[in-house]
Amino acid sequence: MDQLAHLKFGSAVWNVWRREHPDVAVNFDGANLNGMILTGIDFSRASLRGASLHAANLMNANLEHADLSGANLTDADLITAKLAGAILTGANLYEADLLGADLTDAQCSTDDLKGALHATLPSR
Repeated sequence: MDQLAHLKFGSAVWNVWRREHPDVAVNFDGANLNGMILTGIDFSRASLRGASLHAANLMNANLEHADLSGANLTDADLITAKLAGAILTGANLYEADLLGADLTDAQCSTDDLKGALHATLPSR
């Protein structure tokens, strides 16, 4: 079963699969994940370059060290998401809600966070 098929079963099933396959590289580059409910998902170290996550629910998601460069995160719910060390360069975060999100050491600029709700540029 491919990774997208596992993901479609929801966060709980996905997270079990991730724990059972810690050495498998997660790649959703360019994937259409628009509007998906991914609450609490473990996307740590995942490659999501250019992925479309428009209006996705990523509340409390683990995106630590994930590559989200060029991803479309417009209107995404990233409340309390763990984005420490994530690459957000060129990501579209317009109207994305980052309330309580951890952006420690995230690679992003003021321009990358432009239009995001409750965004605070990480301290360096």
